[in-house]
Amino acid sequence: MNRKSFIKHSALGLGTLFHMPFTGNRFAASEIDEAFHDEALPDMLYDVIIIGGSYAGLSAAMGLGRCRRTVLVVDAGLPRNHTSPQANNVFSRDGQDPAEIRNAAKSQLEQYKPYLTRVQGTVTHVEKREASFSVVHENGTAFTGQAVIFANGVTDNLLDIAGLEELWGRGVYHCPYCHGWENRDKKTVVIGEGTSAMGLASTVTNWTNNITYFSQGIPVDLPDDTIKLISGLGITIEHGTVQHISKTEAGIHIRLDDGNEPLLFETCYAPGRITANSGLAEAIGCELRPNGAIVVDDQYQSDAEGVYAIGDICSRTNGQVIHAAYSGTVVAAAINRVFIGRKFT
Repeated sequence: MNRKSFIKHSALGLGTLFHMPFTGNRFAASEIDEAFHDEALPDMLYDVIIIGGSYAGLSAAMGLGRCRRTVLVVDAGLPRNHTSPQANNVFSRDGQDPAEIRNAAKSQLEQYKPYLTRVQGTVTHVEKREASFSVVHENGTAFTGQAVIFANGVTDNLLDIAGLEELWGRGVYHCPYCHGWENRDKKTVVIGEGTSAMGLASTVTNWTNNITYFSQGIPVDLPDDTIKLISGLGITIEHGTVQHISKTEAGIHIRLDDGNEPLLFETCYAPGRITANSGLAEAIGCELRPNGAIVVDDQYQSDAEGVYAIGDICSRTNGQVIHAAYSGTVVAAAINRVFIGRKFT
């Protein structure tokens, strides 16, 4: 068997088998002794540094650890759904506390200790060098890796309504695919600015036909026939401005700026503006979408060599826990193929 045939039928051939093309990047695979490093080592060359340690980041760490790649995870400890008591629509974990899911993942990662290290904190700077990346921790320590995965998510910029932040994920939601079933057939309020959340309100009609939409004083600029259609779906449009939200055993109390008594609903959707935490990625040349999401291919690789993005921060996402974990699994295999490929080039 010649060299070309060997590569085709060896580990590199898996790229063709699973429709995952070899990227052609050039990284040097590193060896590691079996001693567990219980703290991050500034003088070590990690195979991969993962920025963000929630569902996507931990999933990538597991996949890479199983491939015997040295990995440093830098985790700020503030996952997007940290205020929510339930992670819904998660296969085999439906309705479980999100913290329990993350803790279970961290516990399972213990068996890969020789290869995985996790440090608490944020990253303040990433610099591309000739054949590696320098990743600077908030305490000033610089770590070096041959590849970087951005898994540090997005920020929900909430509407400026008193009480909303306190109820975020605990009575006020943004995703009916995560919370629609639990709030089916309930008297629902959706809050947006103008038509900003009208698409969401239309989606919520899948679970209830008793919806009031507040546009925060901004006209809902839609054709009359569209307004008529929306009304027929069970959506009542109000142009009032919600100033305060609170919750009691009776339900969600909405106070408008008209001075009248609060209105009572059973549940609320109030999506804000989502921005990706991609400033560090942009600084090293990654292409971004208008909302800041890092543009990636089907292997979650950005257009910057050696830089990957997974979970909510990337352009291939739907905001679901299960998809974040999936993206971590895919990127781990993709990066491992790059390391294997170097053996034959």
